[in-house]
Amino acid sequence: MKGSRILWCIIASIFVVCVAGNATAGWKEDQAALFQRIQVKPGDKIDSSNWEKVKDILPPSVVNWVKKGDWILDIGELKWDYNSEPAWLEGTAANAGKYDIGAGGELVEKATGIRPGYVDGEPFPEIDWKNDPKAGEKLVYNILVRRSRVGDFHNSWLTDWVGRRGLERTIAGDSVYRFYWSRPNGSIDNPAGSLTNELVVVKEPYDIAGIVSLTLRSIDEKADQVFSYIPAIRRTKRLAGTTRSSPFMGTDFVLDDTIGWYGKNETMDWKIVGQKITLMPMPKWALDGPPQFIKQANGSWVPPAHLGSPTIGFDSPGWKGAPWAPVDLVYVPRLMYIVQAKAKDPYYNYGDTTYYVDSMAGFSFKVINDRAGDYWKTMVLPMQVAKWGENNKVTSVNAVAYITVDDKTDHASICNAFGKTHDNNYVKVIYNTPTVKASMFSPMSLAAMSK
Repeated sequence: MKGSRILWCIIASIFVVCVAGNATAGWKEDQAALFQRIQVKPGDKIDSSNWEKVKDILPPSVVNWVKKGDWILDIGELKWDYNSEPAWLEGTAANAGKYDIGAGGELVEKATGIRPGYVDGEPFPEIDWKNDPKAGEKLVYNILVRRSRVGDFHNSWLTDWVGRRGLERTIAGDSVYRFYWSRPNGSIDNPAGSLTNELVVVKEPYDIAGIVSLTLRSIDEKADQVFSYIPAIRRTKRLAGTTRSSPFMGTDFVLDDTIGWYGKNETMDWKIVGQKITLMPMPKWALDGPPQFIKQANGSWVPPAHLGSPTIGFDSPGWKGAPWAPVDLVYVPRLMYIVQAKAKDPYYNYGDTTYYVDSMAGFSFKVINDRAGDYWKTMVLPMQVAKWGENNKVTSVNAVAYITVDDKTDHASICNAFGKTHDNNYVKVIYNTPTVKASMFSPMSLAAMSK
């Protein structure tokens, strides 16, 4: 079949990059070859005494954290083929030549030049990053489409402010998403031409509880519509789109930091500047294979209850590093794209940003400059891959936490986004949930969501 031949070409070409000369090796051999090209091996512990081993395979800011004793890295290896299920790969391969990037950076159907109402499978199975000027845009659209496989998604969260003296403050809330592309059960009615809709509800502490933000994102060229309900004045306000790049509730995050990047793709200029072996952070429990989500009576899917977000230094007795450092992540070698993004809007609050991108997991690191061009902060995104759906036929990727370290202020924020967290808290992750309704994503509904 044509799709199978295309898929084989993709796999073969990637493998040639990783392991020259042996076209028959599998994922185990690929991983072994990556380890042979770097100075670390499974079981190594990298700290301030041997930090030079990772100086070329991590963002410079992360290397500096290890060098000065803030961060310790445990090196691990995957025990399974870190990839999507065959049906998704075949659907991706079948999209070869079907899509293109328009003049404004938008995804279009190649035959018509029209933005697609629904996409199934990553739109660009082959990316010639060295020669294609649109390669960066193509990569981030692949990530967007893969991310959308959760359908209707409910994720509660717990975000901590952390300084050198430890935990300072915690806020908690809920995020609700409706994705319209690549939904696992097919397309749904979409009269508004939506791409994604997002609700963020703050639940605690008392002084900010009830604040609700809503982002409506269209498939077409319209800018994001952003609204916020403020309970103190009992009003919903329309905000500028650049609000998504403003600090969220005083944390070191902005709304566009979700999953590393949650803005509208065509608002940025994207450029792949290289490809290199990088250590990918991930939860230790994910090394042996993807967790199998559990089906609920209402048809939604949730992770096993014993899994959770990383343990952070302030919550780990005897830890000597930075209070915001994760102490139980592992780092595995992956061949990643290095992608630079520059906002088209001169009022966007981030300057040039560099992403370290795994083609499967998405964004693993985000290195952010300020608008003056100086280094500012770094975001670390440990990812997990889950199997769910009937017969575990769907592969979805989700961050277990977001860790942003502001090196200018020597401060950090940690968003716990998966399962068990500190102080016996538990945050929900619910895929394909029927409780998410289109009517929720309306400015008129925000007051009710606040209660």
